[in-house]
Amino acid sequence: MGLRDRLLTGNEALFGAFLNLPSAALTEMLGVAGFDFAILDTEHGAFNLERTEGCLRAAAAVGMPCMVRVGELNPHVVQLVLDMGADGIQVPGVEASEEATTAVTLCHFPPAGTRGYGSTTRAARYGTVQRSRVIGEAEQRTIVCVQIESREGVANLSEIVSTPGVDVVFIGTSDLSLSYGVAGPSHPDIVALVETMVPAITRAGKVAGIFLTDWSQAQRLMDLGVRYFSVSAALLVRDAFCQEVKKFSTLKEKQPTVESR
Repeated sequence: MGLRDRLLTGNEALFGAFLNLPSAALTEMLGVAGFDFAILDTEHGAFNLERTEGCLRAAAAVGMPCMVRVGELNPHVVQLVLDMGADGIQVPGVEASEEATTAVTLCHFPPAGTRGYGSTTRAARYGTVQRSRVIGEAEQRTIVCVQIESREGVANLSEIVSTPGVDVVFIGTSDLSLSYGVAGPSHPDIVALVETMVPAITRAGKVAGIFLTDWSQAQRLMDLGVRYFSVSAALLVRDAFCQEVKKFSTLKEKQPTVESR
């Protein structure tokens, strides 16, 4: 069962990782570790098109679905990323239903959308399968995820979540905290905002997503209805490095001091 089917037909919470380091090896490791999906972060990461495709290929090699967060709602970029084989697009900074509709349109072939067909792309298996099969699989597989991360997006939430073809609505708590002028995602105002946004998203039949900044809140968010969870792969790597250095430093401190002569 693909990621979209798991999101739209099940009730399980899924666990993914944002990857802003353009590394095929690290992408592969996320899949080996058991993450449900990865999100290649081309908005904040140093990805070029070749590295993006390499990471998508690495994800496929270990059977891990892979989304791509684009930097902007650019038709050419969306086309290229989907042609490379991405399982879907995550669009930041959506503030109106018109933008959500545009995202849906760009992700789907006619008549549902305007996506063009390239017969020799990776998504088309380099021209080895019939076009009807490629298009049919894309319609079943492609995920459209929009991010709400500003006051204006929150104000237009009801219209955005009503947009046909949007599968996941991701709450960007970090940028929301900036938009609302508070210290960070854990501020009580943002916590309260999330508690109103998630039910609105799920009532509209969409999947609610969020970046997990505090593990103590994970169960509460899951009970609230969030099912598309994400963390940062870079932070996980950083924390692992720091933990090892700390363990070694502690070991050194226990060693007797040898006086020099």
